Amino acid sequence: MGCVMPLRAQDDSTKVRELEEVVITATRSERTMGSLPMPVTLIQTPMIKTMGSVRLNDVLTEQTGLVVVPQINGQGNGIQIQGFNPDYTLILIDGEPLIGRYTGSLELSRLTVGNIKQVEIVKGPSSSLYGSEALAGVINIITEKPTANTGKFAMRYGTNNTLDLNATAGLVGSKWSASVFANRYSTDGYDLSPQNYGKTVSPFRNYTLGSRVEYKFNSRTTLSVGGRYFGEKQDYNFDVLSNGQSVRTYGNGKVTDWNFNPVITHRFSENFKAVARYYTTQYSTSTDLRRQRDDSLTYQDDFNQRFSRYELNGEYFLNDQHLSTVGAGFIDESVNTSRYANGRQESQQTKYLFIQHEWTPLSALTLIGGARYDNNSIYGDQFSPKFSARYQVSKQLIFKASMGVGFKAPDFRQLYYNFNNAAGGGYTVLGTSVVKTRIQDFERQGLIASYLFDPAKLGNLEAEKSLSFNFGAKVELLPSLWWDVNLFRNTIDNLIDIQPIALTTANQTIYSYRNIKRALTQGVETDLSYPITSQISLSVGYQLLYAKDRNVMDAIDRGEVFWRDPTTFQTQRLTQNEYFGLYNRSRHTGNFKVFYRDVKTGWEGSVRIIYRGKFGVGDVQGNIQGETIPASDRNNNSILDVYDSFVPGYALVNLSMAKQFDQLRLQFGIDNLFDYTNPIFIPNLPGRLIYGSVSFSLFEKSKIQ
Repeated sequence: MGCVMPLRAQDDSTKVRELEEVVITATRSERTMGSLPMPVTLIQTPMIKTMGSVRLNDVLTEQTGLVVVPQINGQGNGIQIQGFNPDYTLILIDGEPLIGRYTGSLELSRLTVGNIKQVEIVKGPSSSLYGSEALAGVINIITEKPTANTGKFAMRYGTNNTLDLNATAGLVGSKWSASVFANRYSTDGYDLSPQNYGKTVSPFRNYTLGSRVEYKFNSRTTLSVGGRYFGEKQDYNFDVLSNGQSVRTYGNGKVTDWNFNPVITHRFSENFKAVARYYTTQYSTSTDLRRQRDDSLTYQDDFNQRFSRYELNGEYFLNDQHLSTVGAGFIDESVNTSRYANGRQESQQTKYLFIQHEWTPLSALTLIGGARYDNNSIYGDQFSPKFSARYQVSKQLIFKASMGVGFKAPDFRQLYYNFNNAAGGGYTVLGTSVVKTRIQDFERQGLIASYLFDPAKLGNLEAEKSLSFNFGAKVELLPSLWWDVNLFRNTIDNLIDIQPIALTTANQTIYSYRNIKRALTQGVETDLSYPITSQISLSVGYQLLYAKDRNVMDAIDRGEVFWRDPTTFQTQRLTQNEYFGLYNRSRHTGNFKVFYRDVKTGWEGSVRIIYRGKFGVGDVQGNIQGETIPASDRNNNSILDVYDSFVPGYALVNLSMAKQFDQLRLQFGIDNLFDYTNPIFIPNLPGRLIYGSVSFSLFEKSKIQ
């Protein structure tokens, strides 16, 4: 096990890195993995390489407690942690936030893993350090920094004419270092419903360019300047509903995002370090569709978001028992999109302060307390405290516990959306400030076929808040056989969830947002890891999840909830055991993985089995590529119970094998070996993917750590 003490500032962590993995995200400073008191998952480059993954969603979907789920239109990929929707997980690149939640979740396939050093996942609320959007947890992608002159080229080609090209170069001088990364990814997409016009996922190609330069003015001061550019173009062929008529269209979609991030670090003394950082980023997307018959413009929308942050923080290392972190910052954010009713730019500003203190009163005991205060121009003041503790009973047994408050403010989309997507699935999303007026417009035009929820029950959205507890242990059951277990419970007030409101006469669903007054997610996640030999390692992961609306639970206790047998038409009261919970949450998920690596021969391989249990669908109604998606609620009591229809559980089997020849590496793999697909409910899951890859590396061996 690693040391318990925080890393002393002047150590620069070099010595500790040799002993155990170092993570940054959990405390905003370098800590050994084993010394942290909160649940953290670390995925490093060797594992990513062995898996053969090229996109972030491929990596995350194989981790215990993480579920990759589609967005509202059934397409794209977002991440679900401890039962929270993807909106509640903050995604960072080198500690800075990724933006572009124009449909709520961030599209994970935007992120290549070609230049990633490691991915750090902190589960549980982290608003005490990161503010809004960190209610469920934080995923921080740490990019590689050169430690010697390096160069690498990699290519992967596979099913659907999918091509991934990477090139990386790094240079290191006596006072400086520089790195450049470039990636091109393209695919022909795939079609799970060939009977319908167009593809389930359209062809697209994207480019990622990244660079970072670091210069040491002296032993105390370092300047780092980084930047990233991403551009993507999609080629569409859709059936679009226009005035109730199906119209074949063609067109394209464009996505760009870029960021610029200068950071200066100055060490005033051996005990005090200050960091000043500026981060600015912009995300833009647009779609244009034209009618095939006469080339006229049928559909157009655009979305532009800007985000700038100024932050100053300091670390004071009093002694081996005390370390304090203090920070303050200012955020300026704006959105301009054709999807909003008024078409004008909406903006908000946030001022914040945070403080954290780590105390090690005993060599076996670590205590961390912290809090953050946010003042936002729209949702006002928020206070987010957090406390965590770690106690090492022996080398074979460690206990961890954390408690924290998280929050998430209603975003621009949830307030102002007025968007009809005839292209990507035929649905309408209305923010709470416009939904009642727009529903009245639909009624006057005779376009409402039926209601799924009473619009009068929709109110003004309030900031969501959670109170979360995590309690776990790490136990060495047998020599080198480690068992991690974590119990979690999140109680949420004012949870904002997507709410289907009505069906139109064109069979399109109208959505809005509402606060579920009280909800909870609770369960247990556990991992078992064991190196069978020096070449073979095995791991088994499992999560049990209960995600429920507490208002529904109270109504069931009062005997106010019923279900109706669709065959006999008998109506009966529902019991707590018959209430399944929130939509799109699986009670059981798990994984089984075996990795093989022989350094002497250069052979590597892996077998990974990923399981997701049954789940209900209620928030992804409508049409996608012509496929009608029925809701699970077949007895029409507006909740998910055991008598409803479910999407069956499924397992994916992924294989990979690789051979290293000095600087040359060859790899072959198959994802989704048994070609499992579900075109209606899981359109973001392609069938069997076969690929091969080759990479070539140049490096100065003498400088490699």
